[in-house]
Order: sequence, then C-alpha cells, then structure tokens
Amino acid sequence: MIHYFRRIREQLISQNKVTKYLLYAMGEIVLVVIGILIALQINNWNEERKNREKEKYYLNSIKSSILLSQKELNRVIDDAKLISSCADTLLLLLAYKNFAPLKGRFLDSLMFTASDYSLISLNDGGIQELMNTGSLGLIQEERIRMHLASWNERMHQIRKFESETEYLALQYQDYLNNFIDSRKYITDSLGEAIIPSKRQAFLNDPLLANYLDRISIIHYNMHKKYILEKAQLDSLNSLINEYLLQ
Repeated sequence: MIHYFRRIREQLISQNKVTKYLLYAMGEIVLVVIGILIALQINNWNEERKNREKEKYYLNSIKSSILLSQKELNRVIDDAKLISSCADTLLLLLAYKNFAPLKGRFLDSLMFTASDYSLISLNDGGIQELMNTGSLGLIQEERIRMHLASWNERMHQIRKFESETEYLALQYQDYLNNFIDSRKYITDSLGEAIIPSKRQAFLNDPLLANYLDRISIIHYNMHKKYILEKAQLDSLNSLINEYLLQ
C-alpha cells in the first residue's frame, strides 16, 4: 500500500500537477490523522473496558469483605452491649447497697464480664486493596466512592475507642487482683472469687464504682459506634448491588 501511494506521488510530480499533488497530499494527511484517531479511540475503548473489569472485580471483592465484616460486627455489637450491661447492673446494685443478690457466681459473672473488652477483626482486604493501589478513581458511582474514602477514618476512630476500652479493662483487671483469689473460682463451683475478708471493702470501694461507671459508658459508646459502622456497610453493600445490576 505504501509503495502504491508513493507511485501516485511520483506520477503527479513528474507531470507537474502541483495542485493535484497538494490535494492528494492533504488527503493522505487526513487519512493518516483519521487512522490515528481511530487507533486512539480503539485504545480508549480497550482501556475503558479494562477499567470496568477492574471496577467490577474490586466491587465484588468489597462485597465479600462486607459479608464477613457484618458477622464480625454482630459479634462485637453483642459483646459491647453485654459488657456495658454487666458493668451498669453491678454499679446500680452497689449504688443502692443492694448487696443481697451479689454473691456466688452471679457476682463473679458481673464482675469478670465487666473486665472484658473486644477488638474488631474486620475482613477489609477488598477495600484495602482498592485504597492501597490508588484505584479509588476507578469507581464511577460517587456515593460508593464517598463511603470507601471515609473508611480509613472511620476505622481509625473505632480503633481509638477500642484502645481506650482495652487500657481501661487492663486497669480494672489489675484492680480486681487485689480482691480475688482465682483458686476459689476453680475449686468452689458455688463460691465466688472474692476473698471473704476483703468482700465488704470491695463492695463499698468508691474506686470500684468509678471503674464500673467508666466501663459502662465507654462500652455503651462502642456499641453505638459498631451499630453505626454496620449501618454504613449495609448501605455500601446496597449501593454496590444496585450499581452492579445497572
């Protein structure tokens, strides 16, 4: 084909047909430009197709992450509620000096459950892969991008709260060690871990009440944060399903 066009140019020049040669040259340039534009368009189409395939891959991966994370959120939601409830129940009984129910394993259950804490272990591999590769821009739906863009900040806030609950729990456990004998809890199925000679001082200690108050409040707030995050993930999952069905 190139040889053919060259022969035409040579004939036009040899015949001194400058005008026709210029017109031919312009036409050839136009053909080259059109060819380049078509090639660029095909390349753009291919890139767009690859981007949409990547987008679909990331969104499906995120959906899988959300499914696993929702189960983990249900666990910590229940844990935070139980810890807060036990701490609050024990605090109220102490505040009103209603010591009668506080004996045996009932006291142990409230006391030790209040000393617990939970750390969420989210399966966020799909989201982290998207964020770490700088591929957030591949997601065309703005509402999905907004959810994902705020993910790390939301997790930072949750981790911050969790570190506070862990620190408080460890402090409270150290405090309990001054009043309990774990051997009794193991050998006496009907007894309680509190050392008898320290029982009255323990139940009337303002420091115990302060610990329980802080534990109840911080786990109540954690419970709300976990519920809010679960709602965020439910919303994100719905948006992804809606987008993928388009």
